[in-house]
Amino acid sequence: MLKLRAERRTGPVDDRRATLTPPRPASSYRGPAVGALDVSRLNTGATIFRWVTLLLGLALATADTHTDGAVLVAVGCVLVLHATYRTLRPLRLIGPGNRLAGLVVDVALACATLALTGRGDSPFLLATLPTMLLAGVGWGYLAGVGAAGAAIVSMAVAEMVGDSWARSGQFAAEAAVILVLTGLIGGVARRITLEGEDRKQLAADELGRMSTANDLLLSLHSVAQTLPASLDLGEVMASTRGRLRDLFDYDSATILVHDEPTGAWRVELAEGVRLPSTLADTDLPPLLRDAAEGRRAIVVRDLLDPPARGCAPLSRSALFAPLVARDAVVGLVAIETVEPGRYTEQDEALLAELAEPLALAVDNAMWFARLRTVGAEAERSRIARDLHDRLAQSLVYVGFELERIDGAQGGGTELAALRDIVRGVVSELRETLYQLRAIVSEEEPLDAVAAGYVERFVKRTGIPVSFTSNSNGKRLPLRVEQELWRMLQEALTNVERHSQAQHAAVSWQIVGNRAELEIRDDGRGFKVHQVARERFGLVGMGERADGIGAHLTIDSEPGAGTRVLVEVEVPND
Repeated sequence: MLKLRAERRTGPVDDRRATLTPPRPASSYRGPAVGALDVSRLNTGATIFRWVTLLLGLALATADTHTDGAVLVAVGCVLVLHATYRTLRPLRLIGPGNRLAGLVVDVALACATLALTGRGDSPFLLATLPTMLLAGVGWGYLAGVGAAGAAIVSMAVAEMVGDSWARSGQFAAEAAVILVLTGLIGGVARRITLEGEDRKQLAADELGRMSTANDLLLSLHSVAQTLPASLDLGEVMASTRGRLRDLFDYDSATILVHDEPTGAWRVELAEGVRLPSTLADTDLPPLLRDAAEGRRAIVVRDLLDPPARGCAPLSRSALFAPLVARDAVVGLVAIETVEPGRYTEQDEALLAELAEPLALAVDNAMWFARLRTVGAEAERSRIARDLHDRLAQSLVYVGFELERIDGAQGGGTELAALRDIVRGVVSELRETLYQLRAIVSEEEPLDAVAAGYVERFVKRTGIPVSFTSNSNGKRLPLRVEQELWRMLQEALTNVERHSQAQHAAVSWQIVGNRAELEIRDDGRGFKVHQVARERFGLVGMGERADGIGAHLTIDSEPGAGTRVLVEVEVPND
């Protein structure tokens, strides 16, 4: 794979693809075609066999005293000329040139030879065996036995019209058996050879696939080694961008991460393309949405045939792949270029394999962020104690001293203003301490803590907030209620700071095996997919919801208020 990466950077692109081109499937090598045979070796063996049997026939003809010498000489010359011709132009047993015409001529010559030179006891009987053998090898059992049958018929006809049956009839049966067996041997040889060649081709095919798989495994091993050990999502994206550059040629690369709180897609990597920070499902390119729904990688050779849209407006070919972890799509990858036909099925397979470790890295980073959010509860309590023990008491003391000095000096405008500022700071600090220290516990359930907080919120902000509870005395696990409480705080903070609402409502209910926390307001609302998520605290709310297995829904439109709904299953007792 080091060689592969060097070619990717310095050599032509086609070299990389030639290295990674997968072999043909094994099924393409099966079938009755003789194309698997070694042609040159087969023709060489047939030529040697033809000349050996012909020379033996010529030697036997010199000792034949029953057949006319002139006939023997003529037949011998014809056989020598035919053997020479077949040496230069052998029968084509393979491919489209595998025609029966040449075989028919050879069989006719063999029949004539046996009929003219003694039938069953012909000295040239052996010279006809290569024709029977090649008929079986080239065309199978039927052709081999058929050629032998034609030779036997020619001998029988010659015997019937001749007057030597008593002399040569005893050899006819033996000759017939020899001819038929030769044809059958040719058929057997064909079958054995084809099966052997087929197994060899299958072995070569499997070896090719194993080699390709080994290349992919080496590449993915390298990818896995370079994925960051850090659980920071930013580092994961930076490392992934480098790996994509090493493995693919592209003009733009995009990685989207699914945002559970809003149901949108966060743009975590956008190289070579300008995109908003978040995309709704409806804003995704249709092919990228198909990859997410089908949970498979997609290669597009030309986005203009038929017309389709990628993440980059000028893209012509693209690769899309989902990032699947824990049986859920956590992200999407899009690789695009302006060159049509740039990506192949091999690139598709490579991206699909790369998506697996990348999905795991993204999912781990997201879970680590959720754990950090959940683990902030203990830190929140520690900060509250420190503020109360140090800063709050010090500010109260400063306020008392300013009031004493102001009274001793008969009241000064500047000291009075400073005293009022300190009092305002102390008031805000006390509210902060209350929010930090107000916590759901074994003694204080969620509805009791929320009711007190809502009452205090109304007095402090002047925004009317109604609170209803229908928990029927039931409780959820303590950690779940604690996270729901913090989400309630965050939602009401948004109402105070951003909504400009005239009224809000908080509802907490447990019905059957479902618990629901709902916060509504009649404020100005917003576009959920277009807001700065950090500003509205949606990141923290979503991470808290994921941490307890809850489902968070945020509905809002400009001028129509906002609804935050948290749903969680009630565990069985």
